[in-house]
Amino acid sequence: MIAHLPVTPAPPVLISTTAPAPGQVHLHLISLACPSEELNRLQQILTEDELKRCTRLIDRQRRDLAVAGRGYLRELLGGYLGEDPERVLISEGEFGKPHLSEHLAPDSISFNLSHAGNQLLVGVCAGCEIGVDLEWVREDLSCRGMAERYFSSAEQQDLFSLPPGEQLAAFYRCWTRKEAYLKAAGSGFSQPANMFDVSLLPQHAPALLAHRGAPAEVDRWTLRDVVVPAGYCAALAVEMKQPELTIFPAGQGAV
Repeated sequence: MIAHLPVTPAPPVLISTTAPAPGQVHLHLISLACPSEELNRLQQILTEDELKRCTRLIDRQRRDLAVAGRGYLRELLGGYLGEDPERVLISEGEFGKPHLSEHLAPDSISFNLSHAGNQLLVGVCAGCEIGVDLEWVREDLSCRGMAERYFSSAEQQDLFSLPPGEQLAAFYRCWTRKEAYLKAAGSGFSQPANMFDVSLLPQHAPALLAHRGAPAEVDRWTLRDVVVPAGYCAALAVEMKQPELTIFPAGQGAV
């Protein structure tokens, strides 16, 4: 079932955090707007490769947000692992999904992240896969073309049958749910996004309705909406049923 999750953003104060137990999910919403002194501090804990990726961004604002996001991710994961942030080993799967070093135990933590605007959303769990997606809502977006390309026939029918004033919000609900699932599955858009159906309704409905390539996926995953600040839309996908969700406003503790 879809559940709205209250998330209260706060200035990042990242501390050592107890790792989630099996069946638990931690969600962190972190503001990436930080002064130059903080940005310089975060830059010091990035790897050489991470710094190169960030410096390739021509736009300074995007570059600063990328540095802040990677730095805060390292501090957050370091807190879970009891490790110095600069020593955390982060790798990427075949389709770009980030994960921790392979030497960790199979039931060690899994994580996923998404950033939009000046916000970073990080989901953490243990012993299973997880995906999150955060999008900045563009009021001027013409969503029909994107829906026709990436949404299934059933999703398009549901979307375009809504009153015009409701279609943009429904589009972003559908998009974030699909993206969170694709990220959790580790396939990205290498798996056709129109191969499965999610609900466009805001609440009280199963989010993953059907999967024509792998019907068992419907029973394998839970999708939830995440309540984020006005102007954003977000969703979570996790490989467990009835997860226990804990919200951390920027690492300060559970609400």
